Formats: sequence, C-alpha cells, structure tokens
Amino acid sequence: MKNTLFFLALVLLFSLPVIAEISPNEIVKKADFKRGLGTISHSLNVSVTDQDNKKDVYHVSVKDSKSTLTEQMEPERARGRKMLMKEYDIWLFTPNIKKAVRISLEQKLTGEVSNGDVATTNYAEDYEAKILGLEKLNNIDTYHLELIAKNNKVTYRKIEYIVSQKDFTPMKATYFALSGKTLKIATFSDLKNIQGMTRVTKMIIQDYIQKDKISTLIFSDHKPEKFNESFFNKEGLEF
Repeated sequence: MKNTLFFLALVLLFSLPVIAEISPNEIVKKADFKRGLGTISHSLNVSVTDQDNKKDVYHVSVKDSKSTLTEQMEPERARGRKMLMKEYDIWLFTPNIKKAVRISLEQKLTGEVSNGDVATTNYAEDYEAKILGLEKLNNIDTYHLELIAKNNKVTYRKIEYIVSQKDFTPMKATYFALSGKTLKIATFSDLKNIQGMTRVTKMIIQDYIQKDKISTLIFSDHKPEKFNESFFNKEGLEF
C-alpha cells in the first residue's frame, strides 16, 4: 500500500508543470522588447483600421519608455492632432484649441484602441507580474501571466498575458479596466527583424463583449532617431 501511494505521489509530482527559474517580471521585460525597441530612441508609424475599414495613421516619436509624442497624419480632417505623454501625464493638442487638454491613458484614441496602446509599451515598469501557469496556445508552449498595475495612473488595472516560453514573444493579452471590468482581447503577430531585433508588427484588438468591434494596428517604418528634450515640452507644442 505504501509503495502504491509513493508511486502515485511520484506520478503526480512529475506531471505538474515546471515553472521556469526566470522571474515573471523578467519575462514581461523581454516581451516588452518584442513590442517596442526598448531603450532605443526612435520613431515609427502606426496605422489603425477598424471593422468598417475606417483608417487612422499616427507618427509616434519615442524618446524613452516615459516620453512619447504621437501625431495624427490621417485622415486629413484630423491631421495635426498631437498627444504628448510624459511619465503618466498625457495631453491632447489640436489645431483648433490653443491650450493642451489633459486626457488619460485609458481613454479611447480610435476604435478599440486606447491612448496607452499607442503611447506606451512598457509593461515591466508599470505592472507587477506573476506566473499563473504554463499552457499551449496554437501548439506553442507559453507562460500565462497575471499583471497587476502598480498604480492607478496606467492604462489597465490588470492584464492576463500569454508569452512564448521559447523566445518571449507576446501572443495574447486580456485587458481589464481600473474598475475590474474585462475590456478587450489582443493578439500579436507578424514578427519582423527591425534594427537587429525581432519585433511584433501587428496587433488585433477585439472588444470583449461586442465581438464584431475590432481594430487592427500595423507598426511600420521604425528608425532610430535622436530628440532634444524640448521636443517633448508641453508649452512648446501649444498652438
């Protein structure tokens, strides 16, 4: 009887998933590099197309994880709108308003896209992570992580994050509002070599309840670029 119990205990032990020695926050940090260019100062274009083929195009200048300037290029009627993020503060500038308007990261930018989805890609600094388990997605071994916001200034209160075990590529994310409500689901794809790094260049965001509401983001034209600090000065951007 004792031998049988011992054998069953061994079977149970070896059938449990083995959690990697790498820390959850390190996994998220590596995944961040797949969604952005890390500490490299750069610019890129982001095009957003919704389920009705409405298209918005933005040019994003990134000094670091906490300083970005997003300028709308299309459609023509919205051209010149700018969104400046400094730390957790974010302002909207439009040609017909003389002063900046304070907005929040969780507010909608267009379609299913929040301001924070374009302005920042830094989950490692903004969230505390833990591994919920190991699972397969599309026959790929992944980490299933839970990310909890470190403060209430970020875009989402919680993110459930699926990241490849092999190369830390982000694959799927479920986003929760600051109120705790499930908001939307995103999938990441189309990896390309950019500036010597493999980066996700496509993100599809779907509303959690209204499944027909979908926005597709395409990230392109990445290039290293140096900026003066004055480029991210709020007063200097006011019309």
